Amino acid sequence: METVLISIEKKSDLAFLISLAKKLGMSAKPLTHEQVEDWKFAQKIETGMKTPTVSRSEVMKALGK
Repeated sequence: METVLISIEKKSDLAFLISLAKKLGMSAKPLTHEQVEDWKFAQKIETGMKTPTVSRSEVMKALGK
């Protein structure tokens, strides 16, 4: 399974893409801004787990501070 993340400006475009995905037999779910931020943060943590150290500035940047 592969996942695509698409940023949408207009709600009408969102509804269209979700409808299209369902017609093509795919699943689609809108994500809130907070869910996207959580995903980004999780990716940073996962990357950090594979490296010996992560700088404080990278952690703060990921946190948006």
